[in-house]
Amino acid sequence: MSLPGTILHAILIISIIFVLPLSAEETPANSADSDNPTDTEVSETTQASPGLSPPYILTPDLSLSDLEIVEQVRGGEKISGSVIITNKGPVSASRISMDILLVQENPDGNISVWLGSRGTDKMPPGTKGRINFSFDLPPGIRDGEYHIYINILGHESELFTSDNTITSKRPIIISDNARWPGEIPDLCMTIDLVSTSKSSAGSPLTLAYTIKNKNRAVAGSCRILFLLSPDKAGLSSGYHLREERVFKIYPDMNEQRMLTELVPYHIPPGSYRLIGVIDYTGMIQETDKTDNLFVFPEKIEISGPLNWLSESYTDQVAGMLFLKTNKYREHLGLSPLSFDNDLRKLAAWHTGDMIQRGYFSHYTPEGTDPTGRAELMGYPVTRTMEDGRTRTGIAENIIRIASGHTVGKAYTGFVDPTTPESVADVMMTEWINSPEHNKNLINPTIEEIGVDVRYDGEFFYATQNFF
Repeated sequence: MSLPGTILHAILIISIIFVLPLSAEETPANSADSDNPTDTEVSETTQASPGLSPPYILTPDLSLSDLEIVEQVRGGEKISGSVIITNKGPVSASRISMDILLVQENPDGNISVWLGSRGTDKMPPGTKGRINFSFDLPPGIRDGEYHIYINILGHESELFTSDNTITSKRPIIISDNARWPGEIPDLCMTIDLVSTSKSSAGSPLTLAYTIKNKNRAVAGSCRILFLLSPDKAGLSSGYHLREERVFKIYPDMNEQRMLTELVPYHIPPGSYRLIGVIDYTGMIQETDKTDNLFVFPEKIEISGPLNWLSESYTDQVAGMLFLKTNKYREHLGLSPLSFDNDLRKLAAWHTGDMIQRGYFSHYTPEGTDPTGRAELMGYPVTRTMEDGRTRTGIAENIIRIASGHTVGKAYTGFVDPTTPESVADVMMTEWINSPEHNKNLINPTIEEIGVDVRYDGEFFYATQNFF
């Protein structure tokens, strides 16, 4: 998001919003010319940047109860039911996902078939409600007795997770189901290499794995789930690392792949097994599903998250943005900008306020723009330039990006949050490739800049103010 101060008579407002997890928006500020400009003294009185509490000191407490399901399902019918979800914690839960699986106990290993997910963005403390679900019965599911298994997980960590799962007390009887229409392969997978045996919550983990089909049958797409679990059989107690999709199974398949993902931020410190499960949603009927799960032999030690909330870390990102902005201007033959501490305080106030009050805009909930915020802080918003014209207004760029895999207008890829320069590079790429942001970066009438960066446990926020 950018908001340029200009030397035009007209007031122009433009708004561009990118889809999360990487988002930006731009709108120019009010500006005016004046033949008799008035000087404004710089006031040392500034508003303090809103305080940011470390995340997850108070946590939500999601629970599942009172699961109700149908007693019998025939081929072509839907599996339906309902469950009560409660947030018993003192704070809201966000980005909530509930996975519903069909599970059959088997002497050779349980058969699990993923039916689908339900989710919501936010659940305030004390909220309680019954959620209905209904899914088509997947073809190829063998007749017999199955239980419904449900797991619920939010973005935040929880102190109590024993009631985050629920299993139906009585089974569903499935009969007369349609036969599997395709060929029947025999899938398995291996995890061949892991980048490290010691990591931390929120840090990147890279692994190499192999997808195999042990016969010559052909099948369509399936999904692979990677998770970190405190025990070898911990599909229900594991923390999801990443889901990958295989678009086609071909004869004698032996395909090697690599992936990089962030260790879940909310995972508790401890020793974990890395587990891979091919076709974990049960989309493909196989001759043998008992070898679909692979456990990496070496344990991975996970420590607590790195402190990206610390000022020392985010100041490094802010410093990189300042240096890269000037390097970009010098490359285009423009004068470098001077770093202004009062503009930094203005940027810090706005970054902290957006996080604390949960908005993303140049305008505060009260409608105050960057120029208005600067006036409240006693910062001058009018300057006479060398040619006699008057420049009025504070220009602004803002952005927020998620760590890990992200999709933006100019950059789609992996953001490594452990490297400040990596975070700054993605922010600069987005700003430079957005015309309204770029206008601020290369405006020849701008002389000073202030930069602030914060991390709220999910997103990196940055604010640049120009004058």
